[in-house]
Amino acid sequence: MKKRIFAAAAAAICLLTCAACGNEADISVNENVTDSTVPSAAAPSVGEVVEPKEDSEEYNLGSYRVASDGVKFYYDEPISEELMFALDNYFTCFQNKDYETYQSLLYPDYKERYGNYLQEEFDYDLEHSFELSCQNLRSIMQSECAESGGEEADYTGDFTITRIKAEEPELKEDETLDDLKKQLFDYFFEVFDMDYYEYVKENSDDIEYISFYIYARGEDGEEHRLISGYDIAFAVKDGKYYAFG
Repeated sequence: MKKRIFAAAAAAICLLTCAACGNEADISVNENVTDSTVPSAAAPSVGEVVEPKEDSEEYNLGSYRVASDGVKFYYDEPISEELMFALDNYFTCFQNKDYETYQSLLYPDYKERYGNYLQEEFDYDLEHSFELSCQNLRSIMQSECAESGGEEADYTGDFTITRIKAEEPELKEDETLDDLKKQLFDYFFEVFDMDYYEYVKENSDDIEYISFYIYARGEDGEEHRLISGYDIAFAVKDGKYYAFG
């Protein structure tokens, strides 16, 4: 069942507090999955479409493109390569515990407003909120790894992103994409005491909205679904993608 992301006061984005779930086939590490922490000297890019063989463990996941950082991207038009890299860059911050890069990927006005909100309401800052999100993702991975053997305490929960899948969200009857975008920003009516969706829309070139899945390799050497079937929005301004949360 699809879940929609709303900002969570305790950990910035509530998707990071939920265990991964979904109906896609389980997969294990195999060819073409490389370490996504290895930087690429060239500009980010993706390769040609790869069609897995029918006897491959990847076959049920469909076709993909390998990004220059080694992550496999699953997407089709109208979802763009740039949007896929926005997802990749954003969640790689949690993988690497890279707060500096994380800050640079947040919508500037949101970063200031939400940081102030956290200080006023919870007496901690945006960096602590980021750390909580990192911990929550690692807790998910600890649980996944423990299913392969051992106890959760045997693992740190560190992970390496291996695959990202994005698709257009499912719409209910008479529902529009604009309806979903507005719903995603509903939480900010209370937090910021304003129609933050209209503010972002008026001060951005576009708002992109997608459903996504993230697979990652854990310390057990296996791939696990880290995040499954959630929705996320990015504001686009002057060609740059900005996140919220």
